[in-house]
Amino acid sequence: MRWSELKPLQIALLDDHALIRDALKARLSLEPTFKVAGIYSTSRGLMEGLREAPVDLLILDYQLSDGEMDGLRLIDWLRKQYPELRIVVFSSMERPATVNMSIRAGARGFVGKSQESDDLIRAIRTVALDRIYLAPNMASELEKLPVPQDQDVGDSLETHALANFSELSPKESEVLRCCLDGLSVSQIAEKFSRSRKTISGQKQSAFRKLGIRTDTELFKLQNQLGFS
Repeated sequence: MRWSELKPLQIALLDDHALIRDALKARLSLEPTFKVAGIYSTSRGLMEGLREAPVDLLILDYQLSDGEMDGLRLIDWLRKQYPELRIVVFSSMERPATVNMSIRAGARGFVGKSQESDDLIRAIRTVALDRIYLAPNMASELEKLPVPQDQDVGDSLETHALANFSELSPKESEVLRCCLDGLSVSQIAEKFSRSRKTISGQKQSAFRKLGIRTDTELFKLQNQLGFS
C-alpha cells in the first residue's frame, strides 16, 4: 500500500451537483487514509486547481453541465497533462459502451452512481494500487462488446469514434449518422433505396453494439463519440 495515515491519498472530486459533492466529501472523510484535497464543480475549476495543488487520484463525473468539456476529452487532457494522476469515473451513465470508452481513454476505474458507496471506496483503493476497477457485472458486460481496433486514443477523439468498433458495419455507421442528422427510419430507407425493415434492422444492430437502446441515448452519446 502506497499511502498511510501519515501520508494519506490526496483525492480531488469533480461533479456538477452540490449534493453529490457534499455526500462524497462526507463519505471519503470517514477513511483515515484518504484526504479530500480539492472539490470542483466545473472542468475549468479542476484544471486551475490541479495546477496549484496536484493530487494522487481524481473522482470524475463523466457527464457535466452543458458547455463543459465532455468526459472523454477531459480524461484525455488529464492523462496528457498529469500522466501519474489516477482517474475513477463516478457516473450515472452506466452503459457498457460508456464504460468501455472511459477505460480506453485512460480512466482506471468506473463506478456507477447506482452502486453502493463501499464500491466507490473499493474502486479508489484498487486504482490507487495501479489496478483497474470494474464491478463484476460490468466487466462481464464489456466482454460482450466488439473488440475495438488498436488506435491512439487522442487520434480517435478527432475522428468518428464509431470506427473504433470493428464489428460496426459501414452501413450501420451510415444509418446512425443519418439518425443524428434527424432523419427517420422511413426517410433513411427512401434516401438509400432500401426497405424500412432493412434500415430498422441495421439501426437496432448498431444500437446493440454500442450498448444503447433509444434515439435519446444515441444523441446523448453523440459528442462523447466524437461527432461534430
